[in-house]
Amino acid sequence: MTGVISKAIVILDFLLPQGIEKEASVTEISKELDMPVQSVHRILSSLMEHGFVAQDAKTRKYKLGLSIMKYGFLMWDSLMLRSIARPFMHELGERTKETVYLAARENDEGVYVDCVDSPQILKISEPIGLKLPLYIGASNRAIMAHLPQKTRDAILKDVRWDAIPSLKPMTRAFVEEDMAAIRERGYAVSVEEATEGTIGIGVPIFSYENIVIGSLNVAGPTARFGEEQIARHSLLAVKYAKKISSELGFRGRRDRMP
Repeated sequence: MTGVISKAIVILDFLLPQGIEKEASVTEISKELDMPVQSVHRILSSLMEHGFVAQDAKTRKYKLGLSIMKYGFLMWDSLMLRSIARPFMHELGERTKETVYLAARENDEGVYVDCVDSPQILKISEPIGLKLPLYIGASNRAIMAHLPQKTRDAILKDVRWDAIPSLKPMTRAFVEEDMAAIRERGYAVSVEEATEGTIGIGVPIFSYENIVIGSLNVAGPTARFGEEQIARHSLLAVKYAKKISSELGFRGRRDRMP
């Protein structure tokens, strides 16, 4: 299997455009890469099935497919997210005087990828790289709430709710209801789910492809987060999350999801 994967990577690398779009036939690829024609044809068929290569109906030649572009743009979004978000995180931190986190999605989990610490003595300080399931915490549910319905269902399908790493009991019904509320108001709020005595506010961040790729978050001690503070910090977090999304190329209004 490793040999097949290596050959597939070599073929994809061969098809990389060199200034202009590159196309090649099975025979040309076989000759240039010194691979058996049958092996090349079999690998190309598998790659085409998953959208990594496409075949011209007239010339019968192969070129890179849209899946390569999709993953390339997702990687670009991930790399750009932190650098674009950083100045806005600082502004949000200065205005709220609370800790500001940037989270990104990694499969079925959310992970903190950057942080601006609160200047106050009593503050929240979670480590960069902290991962939790997408259904735990405001930073994660803000992301999960805007994933496609099928993706959300797949994530929640086999959850053992009596064994999740949350300080408060949870059910699928609670998570579903909360995600609906998040989509309605535009932000998430969680209280003492991952860390005792803390509250978090999370707002989704979207890429130019209208895909949720992360969240901007304000977190602090529950003692400092009354209704007035939550309302104020939420408005600010929404404002700066929209700025980040705009810088990433998001221009439209995201359609409401079922």
